[in-house]
Amino acid sequence: MIFALDVGNTNIVLGVFNKNYELEYSWRISTDSTKTEDELYVIIRNFFIDKEIQFENFDGVVISSVVPTMLFALKLLSKKYFKKDPIIVSNNIKTGLQVPEPYTSKLGADRVVDIVGARVSNYLPAIIVDFGTATTFDYVDENMTYRGGVICPGINISADALYNKAAQLPRVEISEVSTSLGMDTLSQMKAGLVYGFVGQFENIIKNMKKEINDDNVKVVLTGGLSKFLAKHSDLVDVVDEQLTLNGMIELYKMNK
Repeated sequence: MIFALDVGNTNIVLGVFNKNYELEYSWRISTDSTKTEDELYVIIRNFFIDKEIQFENFDGVVISSVVPTMLFALKLLSKKYFKKDPIIVSNNIKTGLQVPEPYTSKLGADRVVDIVGARVSNYLPAIIVDFGTATTFDYVDENMTYRGGVICPGINISADALYNKAAQLPRVEISEVSTSLGMDTLSQMKAGLVYGFVGQFENIIKNMKKEINDDNVKVVLTGGLSKFLAKHSDLVDVVDEQLTLNGMIELYKMNK
């Protein structure tokens, strides 16, 4: 079996793959950069106990992280409890991705694994949109060459900004809205966040497509809010919530 850890700014996704590189189990926990390798072990062990999984049964570990301060603990976790040197997603491993200057040393691990996931899923050429703490848009052509992208605030960042910067506005949870004409503060905030989020997404996609000028380009969504947004836009071709983990296991296979 292979163990994958995808560390984002808000959440960590854990994945267990079988010997055929098929995803068997996955879990999501909150990102906490103060946790030690021992604390992470306790959390993971509890998931494993529920599924009757043994640490000694793993053949390898692959880690993708956008939180550099966690890498030390993650490496120790892999070596101490899985008895494996982990594969760390970075620009120093084989990816198959061609990244022209000046992007070569700056493309994040989260974006690399999404792009590799899109390749193995036969989505290219594609605009890959990942709804995480930040929302990222990446255009990759059919030859696996990176052609540029966009980074903008995620919807939860916008919601937190309203709560933190406007003294009389409450914290709101993102949920479906039925009208853009809210009659109270909460409904107006939700409408602003949802329709603003959809408008941001569609305007960026439309502008990217104008520059790309390729009718074969797919718009591929992943991340926690991908299904939610897809309900509100006709510009979405594919929603793949396992895109990141699929990219990680492919990178493991390429670099094991």
